[in-house]
Parts: sequence; C-alpha cells; structure tokens
Amino acid sequence: MKVSAHIRPTSTTELTATGEDLPSARAQFEALIPPGHELIRAHDQKLKAGGVEVHGLIRPDRTEPIEADGPTYEAAVAALQAKVPDGYQLLGITIVS
Repeated sequence: MKVSAHIRPTSTTELTATGEDLPSARAQFEALIPPGHELIRAHDQKLKAGGVEVHGLIRPDRTEPIEADGPTYEAAVAALQAKVPDGYQLLGITIVS
C-alpha cells in the first residue's frame, strides 16, 4: 500500500510592531511578515504611554510532499512518519494505492 502526505516546518517567529492607532500598528505589523510566511495569530494592546502594540506569530507557509510504501496501511503510515525530518510536522495522510 502506498500513502502520501505533506510536511511543513514547525518553526515560528514572533513579531512586534507599534503605531499611533490600531490601523497603523496593524499595517506596520503586516509589513514585517516576509514572503513565504503566514500569520498564525496576532493580538494588540494599548500602551500606557499611548499608541498600540501588535504582537504576532508567523510560520513558513511552504509544504513538501512525501510518500511511503508498506504491506499494510499501518506499516505504510509508520514508514511515512519515519520520513518526517526533525523540525517538520505531518499534515493529512492520503492513500495512493
């Protein structure tokens, strides 16, 4: 039996931006997100000194396909899981044949 899946890096990066108000802080924050990354979560807070600060977490948005074979579904999944490198997570498994 053959199975396939996609893997993605588990690394994340924290970002912070400030602005006079929420729209400007949000715009500055979004400008910090490099190409090839996606926003996982963000929250904002008003600063006592005035203005707004936005904190967020991003991760790479790329995925890579992997495949594995085995005599049974369980064996094929185990072989697939063994191919996942450190620092990556397995996303959904599909039966190919």
